[in-house]
Amino acid sequence: MEILRHIENQSLAPSKPILTMGNFDGIHLGHQALLRAVVDEARGRGGSSVVLTFEPHPLKVLAPEHAPRLILTHKDKMRLLQSSGVDLVMIQTFDPTFASLEAKEFVQRYLVGKLRVHKIWVGRDFRFGKGRKGRVEDLIHCAGESGFEVGIVDPVVEGGVRVSSSHIRKLIEQGRVREVFPLLGRCHFVSGRVVRGHQRGRQLGFPTANIAAQTEVLPLDGIYATLFQTDQREWSSVTNIGHNPTFGGAARTVESYLMDFEGDLYGQSVRLFFVERIREEKEFATAELLVEQMKQDVLSAQEILSKMRTGEGAGWGK
Repeated sequence: MEILRHIENQSLAPSKPILTMGNFDGIHLGHQALLRAVVDEARGRGGSSVVLTFEPHPLKVLAPEHAPRLILTHKDKMRLLQSSGVDLVMIQTFDPTFASLEAKEFVQRYLVGKLRVHKIWVGRDFRFGKGRKGRVEDLIHCAGESGFEVGIVDPVVEGGVRVSSSHIRKLIEQGRVREVFPLLGRCHFVSGRVVRGHQRGRQLGFPTANIAAQTEVLPLDGIYATLFQTDQREWSSVTNIGHNPTFGGAARTVESYLMDFEGDLYGQSVRLFFVERIREEKEFATAELLVEQMKQDVLSAQEILSKMRTGEGAGWGK
């Protein structure tokens, strides 16, 4: 997959470009349906599958106080787009000048003039141009004038609810991580780097990896059954997000106890997949009581992870 930035600075010549565009935060099932349509049609026509996305998120420019925390880091979004089979990702800088483009001007200057699009796939609620005034009907009208096609993908509905980044973000922040699995087609994961902590877990017999998270959307404080992944392998794990109230309530941390692990992970880049919330974070009167609870948390996590791997119970897509 090729990644380019700034359409204005590119001399583009993708073959028969079949395109979709948007922010694609989370790359949930709705996004995946669009990407499949683009990739499948490009392959069928002998063309190029193209994704036009924006950086930073438009709301970070237009209304920073309302800008959402992002479900994916930029690197993770690129990795997932690549796994979808896309040929080219064009990252357009979103700034006040770009935001001021009227819908028709955007189509003529970028989609037609620069990308020479053959077909664009969008969702039925697609909006574009200054003030998001452009609608699907406007895009179809522009397509008729300029000689490209428009394909429409209907919203994906799961459990009676339209799949959307905002809904998924809300579920994660409420700690309802299991509920996002059927919306993403995977567990929500957090990317980060292992850093040195206070070493309390080691002293208690439960050494933990302290993760400096790069992903903006973190689950609600609590204890979770998780999968801890490096580039080499994966471990079952129990993760605490919170302030360690038993030890005085420090800054918020993400700490994972890896089952059957020996070694040193300091400095490594990792991904932490959140499978299910076990309980809320609690303050214990003594370290001994905390250790007893941690033993129970490990047993709970083992049971949850076993059920996920075997597909036992609803919601795991097995």
